[in-house]
Amino acid sequence: MAAMLLKEAGHRVIGVTLGLWSPTQNDMHNPCCSPETVDRAKAVADHLGIPHYAIDQRAEFRDLVVDYFVREYSEGRTPNPCVKCNARVRFGALLDVAAQLGANRIATGHYARLRGTPPRLARGVDSVKDQSYVLAEVRPEQLERCIFPLGPYTKAEVRRMASTAGLEPIVAGESQEICFVPHDDYRAFLRDTLGDRPGVVVDESGRELATHTGTYNFTVGQRKGLGIGGGNAMYVARVDAESGQVVVASAPDTATEAVFYSCEVLHRRRPRKRVLAQIRSMAWPVEGRLAAGEAFVPDVPVSGVAPGQTIAVYDGDDVVLGATITAAGSSASLGVGALARVRQRAYAIVKRLSAR
Repeated sequence: MAAMLLKEAGHRVIGVTLGLWSPTQNDMHNPCCSPETVDRAKAVADHLGIPHYAIDQRAEFRDLVVDYFVREYSEGRTPNPCVKCNARVRFGALLDVAAQLGANRIATGHYARLRGTPPRLARGVDSVKDQSYVLAEVRPEQLERCIFPLGPYTKAEVRRMASTAGLEPIVAGESQEICFVPHDDYRAFLRDTLGDRPGVVVDESGRELATHTGTYNFTVGQRKGLGIGGGNAMYVARVDAESGQVVVASAPDTATEAVFYSCEVLHRRRPRKRVLAQIRSMAWPVEGRLAAGEAFVPDVPVSGVAPGQTIAVYDGDDVVLGATITAAGSSASLGVGALARVRQRAYAIVKRLSAR
């Protein structure tokens, strides 16, 4: 649909598919990154009457995304390979190909927009399908040369247009899976790659509750699959890959007052007013403010803040910055005001009462 809309607008359009690495190409159930994907892309290009090229990016993708993914989990962090793929591989590769083919812009089917002068990243119109989060670490100078034709539309509108244009039978269903992980089982993929790394699950006092085969099986905020049986609901609070310990706690005790980040990509000047921050790809944004020392301070403590994930900060629909979360901690050293501390304490009390 992105290609069709651009062609209808009078652009000279060239179709490009990046071939990315996967461990078992003939056993992939994910519609992304398979030989079938290339065939579908070519069929769309033929339908639209545009040329199509398949570009081999397997080596770069393996080095910069897959190896990163494995390394992050092995060190107790929770990576976001899709964000890093966009930032490290996909957009740079497409811009290189565009230069070789004599094209001055690249376009993708992401549900995102570019607004302002110079153009800067913003959420797509469809708030449910918005993909600005996975683009938040792409450098602004690269995005300036991009077009997101689907950004002004909802997914339902795009589906209707695709059906009218006769494209719908060609297109596969969407996928939320990690493209290089077979059968959507990243734990099996990591186990095959890293092997067993036995350790223990403990509570905050250090009392052993269970054993495990690798800290890579856990992420901060996880509730299921802890192997600790019934009782009060417990969540992963910390993962220490070096010691092999996975620390669990009740929900109120996993909430954090500040989210620290590094390696930020700045899209707009940091506003002094309140902002929204999204700390996981499928999480709802939370309100708060940016503090000195590369930190976001939410109005009320938030749970599930996993080092290694991306944080995207918004001013309304406009993306302010994208960065990698390094830690979750106390806001005491950040000068949080008395009102914010009262809000945080009240929130913690409400959470404890609701847990009872």
